Amino acid sequence: MNPKQKLKVCYISLLLSAAFFSVMLPGCATRHFGLRNMAVVSRYFDKDIHTVWEAVTKAVAGMPIETKDVERGFLKTGWVKGWSTNKSSGLLMEGVWQERYRLFIEVTGEQVKTYVSIQAQVQEKPPGGSRAYRWERIVSDGTIEQDFLKRIENILDVQ
Repeated sequence: MNPKQKLKVCYISLLLSAAFFSVMLPGCATRHFGLRNMAVVSRYFDKDIHTVWEAVTKAVAGMPIETKDVERGFLKTGWVKGWSTNKSSGLLMEGVWQERYRLFIEVTGEQVKTYVSIQAQVQEKPPGGSRAYRWERIVSDGTIEQDFLKRIENILDVQ
């Protein structure tokens, strides 16, 4: 092969490699981003924004608060830990998976109504093995969000 042909083969190989990596690497990098989608549960309330904020504050009582910005209409709780109700290691291992979640709550006043949007970020970890040392994000099924929204509704119905 003459030098011109070698250069051409090298150039084609380089282009093919670049094409391969430009297609494969973003696919690998975004593989886990699907798990970051959080179920969103929202509702309009026929109450003013201050009354709804008061109900949200009562609903998060006992939970750690990481961020509370009333002006921006945003509240973020800290992690709430518990045990998984739908995962265990079986009878032989007798292990229960740990689960934790935190809430992202947005409250927006719109004329005579107030809009509340709730998202939960959920993570779990098994009782043993190498994976027991790190939390892994899982997709929320919306139950936590719906339960919390129901708690706000109950507080507002009492007021």
